Amino acid sequence: MYKIAICDDVAAAGAHVQQLTAEWARSVLQEPVEIEVYTSAEAFLFHYEEDRSCQILLLDIEMPEMDGMALARRIRRDNRALQIVFITGYADYIADGYEVEALHYLLKPVDRKKLFEVLSRAVLKIQQEEKGLVLHTAEGVVRLPYYEIRYLEVQKNYVTVHAERESTVYKGLHKVTV
Repeated sequence: MYKIAICDDVAAAGAHVQQLTAEWARSVLQEPVEIEVYTSAEAFLFHYEEDRSCQILLLDIEMPEMDGMALARRIRRDNRALQIVFITGYADYIADGYEVEALHYLLKPVDRKKLFEVLSRAVLKIQQEEKGLVLHTAEGVVRLPYYEIRYLEVQKNYVTVHAERESTVYKGLHKVTV
């Protein structure tokens, strides 16, 4: 089940996007999704710190206190897999969306067809990023998503996996599954 969060300080706007997202799940995805709506970046962040299982974030930019762009920057510090889609009434921030690797940028009022396309693309991207390298070692099984792996280095029976954050040496691999 996909988990989708909507973060918009205008309750009516958040409810509208929630309604469209639920409609997309029924008609296009044809499976249930979990949708949570937050009225501030801080409320989302509070929940996110406890449960990082959200896969898609539909995020307004202009909000009081912490804005959507600041929230996206904070999320990107340690999570590149979360699909962020900005939904805003202002076109001024489009360039900033690239900085935080946003999947898309939708202008309000949200167009049903556009939202459906973007949500479908987000799910496709999530499915692609679920693929990874599975290393069977003497210590157990380790799964590394492809998007975290930079390159592999092999010397005799040592394999060094150079990943996004750190490099790990695996000695005597029993099996590697791609």
